[in-house]
Amino acid sequence: MPVSFSEIRTPRLLLRELTPPVVRHLFNNHTGPEIFHMLGCGTEQDYLAIKERYWVNYIDNPRLSFRSWLLIDPKTRGLIGDCSFHSWWVRHNYAEAGYGIWDEQYKGKGLMSEALGRVLQVGFEEMKLQRVEAFVLPDNKASIRILQKFGFRREGFLRRRFYQEGRMENTIAFSLLPEEFDNRGVQLDIRQLVAGFESQALPSTAWTHEAHLSVGLWYLLEYGLDIALCKIRPGIIAYNLASGGQNTADGGYHETLTIFWMRMLHQFVREYGRSSSRYETIRQQLLASPYADKGLPLKYYSRELLFSARARGQWVEPDLNAF
Repeated sequence: MPVSFSEIRTPRLLLRELTPPVVRHLFNNHTGPEIFHMLGCGTEQDYLAIKERYWVNYIDNPRLSFRSWLLIDPKTRGLIGDCSFHSWWVRHNYAEAGYGIWDEQYKGKGLMSEALGRVLQVGFEEMKLQRVEAFVLPDNKASIRILQKFGFRREGFLRRRFYQEGRMENTIAFSLLPEEFDNRGVQLDIRQLVAGFESQALPSTAWTHEAHLSVGLWYLLEYGLDIALCKIRPGIIAYNLASGGQNTADGGYHETLTIFWMRMLHQFVREYGRSSSRYETIRQQLLASPYADKGLPLKYYSRELLFSARARGQWVEPDLNAF
C-alpha cells in the first residue's frame, strides 16, 4: 500500500513531511529502489542517513516525537536536505530544531532560510510550541546567521554537548519563543517572489504592494510591456483564487490598476534606465523611487472612478491627470 506524504510548497522547495507513523509504514512495507524513489534519495548514503535518523533511532514514546521535512527540488524531484523538529517533547510544548543542505550545489542560495521559516510557522501556529531550541557549533557562522534572522536568542555555551567524528563538541544554545518569531527576517528576492507567485505557493501575507511591483518589474524586464501584461493578468487572477480570494466586481483582480502599474513600471525603466544587469539592484532602485508610491493611482484617478466596477473589469482612462 503506497504511503501518502503530507507536503508543503514554498517558492522554491517542496517540503515532504516525515512523522513517526509515516516512517513506521515506510520501513515496514517498502524496500530497495521503491523507497529510494519515495524519499527522493539520489544515493545510498542519503537513504542510510534517513534510515539511521528516523528508524534506527526512532523511539515509540508518547512523550517524545518528531516532525521532519525532506527538502525536495520540485524541478528534479531530488532530495537536497532536511529541516526538522527532531526532538519534540509533546507534554512540555517544546522542540529542538535541526536542518541541513546535503547537496553542495544548493548551498548559499537562501533555501534553508526559506524552509526554516515555513517549518517554524508550523511549529508555533499548528503544533502550538512554546519554545524551540537549536544547538550550533561555535564556528558555524552561516547557521548562526540563519537563527538570528528569525529572532533566536543565544542562551549559553554548552561544553561537550554531542559526539561528532570521534570527539565531543561544544555548542552554542539558542532558543526562540512564539512572540519573538520574526518570519519577516528573510526578504524574498525577486526570483523567489516570481517563483512563489507562479507556483501559487507564495503566502498571502507576502503578496504585498512591493511584491506586486517586484513581480511586474521582473516580467517587464524579461519580456517587455505587452507580453508582461499577458503573463501577469492571468497570474494574478489564478493566485487570488489559489489564496482563497475571489475575482468579482467588488474585489480581487483589478484591470485598470494592473495596467496602470505596468505602465508606471515601464516609465520607470525608461526614465532610470537599466543601470545594472542585476534585477535585485533595479528592484531596490524602484522601491526607493516615487514610482513605488502606493498612493500614485489617486494622482491620476478620482477615488470614485478608480474603485468602480467598470474600472475593475476593464481599462479606463484617468479622469484627473493624463499619463
